[in-house]
Amino acid sequence: MDKLRIPRDEHERRRTNILERAQADGYDGVVLFGALNIHYISGMYHLPTERPSVLGISESGTEIVVPRLEKEHAEREEFLHEEVHTYFDYPQGEPMQRVAEMCESLGLSEGAIAADNDGSPGRNGYTGPALSSVVDTEVGLEDYVTDMREVKSDAEIDLIREASVWANLGHRLLQEKIEVGRRPVTISAEVAAEGSKMMLDTLGDRYEMMDWANPMMCKFTTGEVSALPHSVDQTNRIEEGDTIVTIVKPHVGGYTTELERTMFVGEPTDEQRDYYAIMKESQDIAIDTIGPGVEYAAVEDAVVSYYEEQGVDHLTQHHIGHNIGMEGHERPFLDVAYDGEIRPGELYTVEPGFYVDGVGGFRNSDTVLVTEDGTESLTYYPRDIDSLVV
Repeated sequence: MDKLRIPRDEHERRRTNILERAQADGYDGVVLFGALNIHYISGMYHLPTERPSVLGISESGTEIVVPRLEKEHAEREEFLHEEVHTYFDYPQGEPMQRVAEMCESLGLSEGAIAADNDGSPGRNGYTGPALSSVVDTEVGLEDYVTDMREVKSDAEIDLIREASVWANLGHRLLQEKIEVGRRPVTISAEVAAEGSKMMLDTLGDRYEMMDWANPMMCKFTTGEVSALPHSVDQTNRIEEGDTIVTIVKPHVGGYTTELERTMFVGEPTDEQRDYYAIMKESQDIAIDTIGPGVEYAAVEDAVVSYYEEQGVDHLTQHHIGHNIGMEGHERPFLDVAYDGEIRPGELYTVEPGFYVDGVGGFRNSDTVLVTEDGTESLTYYPRDIDSLVV
């Protein structure tokens, strides 16, 4: 692709798809308030704040309501909507009144509207009103876009594949910078800056930032903090003997990937080696279990059975993985309580792990694509323990 973004013709297919789904359910059109939902359907990305941006779709066309500060951006020809309605700001601009006018323009003043939310989300102090209070039509809440995002197109996979290439480079930068006495937070910032520069120098004008996130994101925890899976504490200094758990997530064209590794500062102890071997085998089991037609629950079942055999099942704190794409976490989930079967085109972060007090966390994560006949790992950083010793 010339530009690292979803092409317009794919957005046109998405618009047709969501409108057909809505009409099949008895709706006359669709109104979307979620920033990612708007981006997914129309291509228009924006920074969501208290100021609503709202996309409307019907047989008559596609229109959008935006605050004044988004007007010129929203009018870019790459985006799908034909008409841009503006208000000055919130609350003085009465954005929901503009939404009601947009619905009338689209022929949605009678019948029924499918919406992702009954009004703009209450973020940054926004308080309403609801869509159902400003239109004289039935408003039904539907999750069409989230459903559509579960299976990725070839264009989406290409963007995630590109991001995965940079994840491997970013992780190499990270491993080279880890030193005893340094703090994770400063190393992570260096990797994000240097990795982002390398991405932009290489990709040039093909790359476009679509949110506030750095083109490359890097975080890691060290020592006892690594036993807390979602700790944000990156301030403790690295020490000899530490277990480290990393994450590198580049963003390309509105899509992301995930690469995580467990690393060791200095020669690992026998205990660290044993725990790492169990975790690595569990990831292999999960990847080998994934495939078209396999139940989502079966993947976690296989790993839990292995953890029970190894006596570490009591050390787990989360399920095996989740879909990934425009967000770092998307459904479906590889979870014993999630119903359904895996389909080609789904992508998973495969990240079984467990956490040992006083020793640290043990978790690798790779982004794995489900193909027609199996899987393909898009991330490929080394997983043998000796390659992960700093």
